[in-house]
Amino acid sequence: MESTEKAKSIAQFRCQQCNAPYPLGADDVIATCPYCGYTFEVGGEEVKTHLILKNALSAKDVEKEVKTWLTFASDKTVGRGIMKHIKIGTPILQWMPTFKVDADCIKYHLGGDKVKRGNETIWKKMEGKDQTRENEWVLARRYAASFGIQEFIQTLDDGEIAEFEIDLTQNAPVLNAEIVTNDAKRRAHLLKTRREREELKKNMENLFDYRLDMDIKSCDYIHAPYWLVRYNYRNGTFRVAISGATGKVVLGELPVTKRYRLLRWFGSVGMLIVSAIAIQSLPYSIFFALLANSDSGEIWLIPIVVLVLGVAAFIIAVALVARVLKYEIQVNAEGEERSEDEDLPFTLEDVKEMIT
Repeated sequence: MESTEKAKSIAQFRCQQCNAPYPLGADDVIATCPYCGYTFEVGGEEVKTHLILKNALSAKDVEKEVKTWLTFASDKTVGRGIMKHIKIGTPILQWMPTFKVDADCIKYHLGGDKVKRGNETIWKKMEGKDQTRENEWVLARRYAASFGIQEFIQTLDDGEIAEFEIDLTQNAPVLNAEIVTNDAKRRAHLLKTRREREELKKNMENLFDYRLDMDIKSCDYIHAPYWLVRYNYRNGTFRVAISGATGKVVLGELPVTKRYRLLRWFGSVGMLIVSAIAIQSLPYSIFFALLANSDSGEIWLIPIVVLVLGVAAFIIAVALVARVLKYEIQVNAEGEERSEDEDLPFTLEDVKEMIT
């Protein structure tokens, strides 16, 4: 009974300014009237500072960008032949709620990296402290359900920002926010910390400590233009996400073709052969190390390298087979296939590090 009454109250919600009826989601905490643009906190007051990142594309521009990107990305991955069988659907524009958190950031990190000095390998201390003025864009939704939304958020910048007016939305849906300003500030700190820790780890062997202090100066509520395009290839439907602010593709799906599968099969078979040769040669490398009878422990690096090579080649082979079995692949703006960590306990990048 309670859920029925709640659904009715949501369906009968009316704008406090123009009195127009429109639905309000159960998780919405900041709402915008789709008729007059009045924006307010649910159960609270009007949101005075509401901005919009202007859309730079028309529907025709989006179709053209999608065709250009599909030609480019397919040529690098699944083969340009798919373009003969593609039919692009009508582009859909949505306005995503975001917060732009502007802050003075003080960052400190402490880590170590291995360097060679003569015949020895020593640890080099890597320490740094920076003070910068930066901003962090935060999606004002609890769950990033829209395709490519994380990549979309990462491409946003100050661009052409204006005061929010409902006429600027081009009659496209304006999504409501599911988090408030204080939530956005906490998320901004968490997102920036995670991203910068990952960047630092790429440049050193071990990261021991990282700290980020953010003195937040402003937290603006901004709607940003997000385009989603669906296209048909044979009997399947695939998606491409585009930023209306930059006019560029942020993420797209491509169908797995025979060419793609064939290349991965050959690659997988090649890696299995390398793995088999390495594993078979392991006893011989161990026997060689025993015969050497050397006081130096470096001779035992040979069987260790052989073992790592065999395991790494096997992991790569399995990863390639996993990609062959997919129905579609996800490709970023640069036409590079996006790796999916959940496929295997080790990613291809991890394997490269093991080998090198």
